[in-house]
Amino acid sequence: MRRSFYFMLCFVICFSILPILNPIVNAAEETELLAFPGAEGFGQYTKGGRGGEVYHVTSYELTGPGTFHDALTTAGDTPRTIVFDISGNITIPQIIVRNKSNITIAGQTAPGDGVTIKGNNVRFIDSNDIIIRYMRFRLGKNDFQDDALYFEDSQNVIIDHSSFSWGTDENLSILSKSYENPESKNITVQWSIISEGLLTHSMGGLIEMNTITMHHNLYAHNNDRNPKTKGQIDFVNNVVYNWGQYPYVAGGESGTKGYGNVEGNYFIAGVNSGNPEYAVVRGNENYSLFLDNNRIDSNKNGVLDGTDTGTDMMEAERPSVIVDERFEYPLTNTEEPEEAYEHVLGFAGSSLVRDSVDQRVIHDVRNQTGAIIGHENDVGGFPVLEKGTAPEDTDQDGMPDDWELAQGLDPNNPEDRNGDKSGNGYTNLEDYLNEVAAQTFPENYPMEPPVWSGDPFVPPEEETDPEPEPDPEPLPVMDGEITKNVVINDNSSGGSVNAGNWSVEDNLQVGDLVAGDRDSYRFTTIPDELQGVEWIRSAVNSRSATSEDLVSFYLAADANVYVAHDSRVSSKPEWLSSEYEDTGQTMEDDQPVTFELYKKHYPAGSFVVMGPNNNSSRMNYFALIQPTNQQEEPPAVSPGDLEAEVGAGQVSLNWSSVDEAEEYLIYRSSSKDPSFRAIASTEANNYQDDKVELGVSYQYKVSAINAGGESELSELTEVFFFDPNEPAPVAPTDLTVTETKSITVMLEWQPVEDAISYGIFRSTDPDGDFTKVANTTNASYTDKPVDPSTTYYYKVSTTSIGGESEMSSEVSTTTEEAISLPDVPKGLSTGEITTSTFEIQWESLDEAESYDIYRKANEESGYSKLASVYTSTYKDESVSISRTGYSYKILAVNEMGESDLSEEINVDMPLPETPSDLKVTLAGKDFVGLAWTSNGGANQYNIYRETDGEVENLGYAKVDSYYDRTAEPGVTYTYYIKAENASGESEQSNAVQVTSSQITVLTNYMQQYEKTGDITGAVVSQLTETLKQVEHHLAKGSTRKAIKFISKYIEQLNKEVNEENISPLASAYLKHYAESFREELNN
Repeated sequence: MRRSFYFMLCFVICFSILPILNPIVNAAEETELLAFPGAEGFGQYTKGGRGGEVYHVTSYELTGPGTFHDALTTAGDTPRTIVFDISGNITIPQIIVRNKSNITIAGQTAPGDGVTIKGNNVRFIDSNDIIIRYMRFRLGKNDFQDDALYFEDSQNVIIDHSSFSWGTDENLSILSKSYENPESKNITVQWSIISEGLLTHSMGGLIEMNTITMHHNLYAHNNDRNPKTKGQIDFVNNVVYNWGQYPYVAGGESGTKGYGNVEGNYFIAGVNSGNPEYAVVRGNENYSLFLDNNRIDSNKNGVLDGTDTGTDMMEAERPSVIVDERFEYPLTNTEEPEEAYEHVLGFAGSSLVRDSVDQRVIHDVRNQTGAIIGHENDVGGFPVLEKGTAPEDTDQDGMPDDWELAQGLDPNNPEDRNGDKSGNGYTNLEDYLNEVAAQTFPENYPMEPPVWSGDPFVPPEEETDPEPEPDPEPLPVMDGEITKNVVINDNSSGGSVNAGNWSVEDNLQVGDLVAGDRDSYRFTTIPDELQGVEWIRSAVNSRSATSEDLVSFYLAADANVYVAHDSRVSSKPEWLSSEYEDTGQTMEDDQPVTFELYKKHYPAGSFVVMGPNNNSSRMNYFALIQPTNQQEEPPAVSPGDLEAEVGAGQVSLNWSSVDEAEEYLIYRSSSKDPSFRAIASTEANNYQDDKVELGVSYQYKVSAINAGGESELSELTEVFFFDPNEPAPVAPTDLTVTETKSITVMLEWQPVEDAISYGIFRSTDPDGDFTKVANTTNASYTDKPVDPSTTYYYKVSTTSIGGESEMSSEVSTTTEEAISLPDVPKGLSTGEITTSTFEIQWESLDEAESYDIYRKANEESGYSKLASVYTSTYKDESVSISRTGYSYKILAVNEMGESDLSEEINVDMPLPETPSDLKVTLAGKDFVGLAWTSNGGANQYNIYRETDGEVENLGYAKVDSYYDRTAEPGVTYTYYIKAENASGESEQSNAVQVTSSQITVLTNYMQQYEKTGDITGAVVSQLTETLKQVEHHLAKGSTRKAIKFISKYIEQLNKEVNEENISPLASAYLKHYAESFREELNN
């Protein structure tokens, strides 16, 4: 009867306004049809299942015909509208909807109290044109973490009047798999509730990339991501209540661009809200924000009295970039925040029939009660929903027979669903669906978006044709005693950084750091025969590289090459398993990780190549080099008579042979890379280098090697490789001296087009010979060291593929008088010390140009350079509360070099601040919920419980909420919290006391409902007295009489008797807990 009345009423209302609809968003565009009346934002033109087939959900089974799973997964090329002949809680397996399009999920068709999807999640991937209305997605506690509803790389989506809760990862997420090429776009979420993400990962959701509108939604009781946003976001007229750590996250710690409108929203802090004065947090320089006409109520006084604090509601420590004008996105009907607050609370969510979950959440927001939860049972669990009976639909076209008859349609003709009897552009089926839904919009709220005449905002493109980057600076040479020119070819995303963390080390010992990019993993066991050997320390992050030549090097002696590979990687890489012998030996570190040792013998002169790790989550391998013929002496003399000749696109080298040599190593440097590196080995006393580049000068040296080692390097020979048929370059101009010091002269000049390098020439006599002192690829050069108090003359030449230019005009400069090395810094002391910043200061030195700061954590054995500064004070903002403290040493620097390191100063990490305002948020018969205010400096919070004088550490929390699920019914507990970091625990917080029992649950709810006006009048004292009788008889051991009085309590809650004194919500929840209590007593 209820639905028939709504049908006729909404029919009149809808069709009286439809003729005036003008769904134009951008006046320059052709008129399109809204997804439904009331659709707004980026997703407003979503087509959904319009004009297609109808699927009836008729089964509560997990899979098979008639199930929700089947309705989604069997959708094909024909548009599909999914209607519900059943209602209540529908348990599903995970449903992955991939590469589907044109689907409408019409939750408004479900009879009774509607439908709730529970037990698993629904994931839309690479899908488009999806309409979801009047659905509830409530995941619930599981042994896995997932979202209640998830969209990835999907387009043209609108979610309307739906409810999402109890997710164990996020509640609702919309994102693109690639932020560089985002595929998700044209999406709207409107008039929906996103609430009660479950601890320990209580998250509203990710709303990231790319064009997404969120308006008139409620985020409530989520610790974080309310929501977390990136890309183009229009966040308008939403309500955010009782965030825990973070409300609206503007990008987070990300380099991804964001362009957000945050307008007309109401942010209301609750019991769990840390930093309640901030509504927009974790911004960065990549996130541009239009922030206008919002309200924030941060005082937690239980009264709605928010104010517009402007940009002060944005986190000061991590701000976004404020812009003055709104980003031009499709307009929504924007209201004042106060009006939007009332409308959201009145109409958001699956509100045709609000279940008790949404009723309770709305009640919490309006009364500023409730808390973040860890399990749905903390607040009563999944409510029982009235199932009801679907109206008769003879032809199964999705439209009830009665409605079809009223519209002059044929209830026996399924094809008339796709006609347009009203002429409004919507199919007859859509008219029915829209009519059912019309009552859930506020009275007089426009059913069309505002006309939009602006130019759509297009994010500025990254520079597509940037100036060509100069050649990267050559990496330092990695040579050992035996390994020569170790080259790292890491093709992973951070490859260049990773390569810089590899090194060649000597004298391998227990206690050495295992990896160059981890400062805490150290060797604990090494086979005796490998202690003291040369080894190649790797970077853990290079484990993601797939290069077949990740590591390569030459050997200057006979050696066993060992590869230490993480034993947890069961599938060894092919290059290792096929070429190396499994020795059965192992090494270990202190994680602990066991490394299995593989070995292969190589003769002197070998070029060794190692491939990828074959696992991107375990430790990367490293190499050990054990010489095998140390009794043989290396060649005593180096090769002589080295000559180089250019011809036929290569450089030919010849030298005199060495009797003791078995091989020769060829070393090369160039005008582009001044370091000599081993590039080849050969048995002959000649070599042809065909890997040469026109316009580059090359220098060569050669060594003789045998099984025992390597001789000294030969004298160098130099050759310039160019094409005489190409024009010679012009000489540089505007050569200037930019700075002169005692032993340093700095030069610069105008770059020459097509220059490959420049030669720097110097003389102390302007009329004498100029000698080449260096080559450089840059249009600047620092000549160091030179003599003090000396006049120098400089000229520069250009080299290119056509040869070398004439020398430039000269410049001269006279160096300053000699200076000495700076003294060692003294007087180290501390300034302000907090858990996030250590300030160090020392006595200033006149002769110092700068200071280098070296640091080690107390848990580390060696110092590493942290920073360089030009003043005698330094604030270290990179300290970690995971360290007990740090030691610092300072050295002074000038052009003569560095002083010795200073004496060290030790700084202990302060203890964290004491938590405050500990309170009980929820209590049940066997659980207690706690929340507190953290005051900084902690990496965890330890929970203590006292019972009968005995104190127990229950565990710890990483956020400012905790649920004790080991409480026993009827026991009184005292709780307090201590914050902890690596230095120890803070003082204890205030203590709270609570008795876990059903009596406590009912008492707490009654007190809350009395305060909020949900229970009034004489019934308050009646219920209170009856509950006292229950407690009294239980204390005397009379369960029978306790059951009698709890039954009386339930009778007193009868809505018909006390409907003026008890709200439906209070009646429902008190009955739920009282009936549960009675059942427990009966058992």
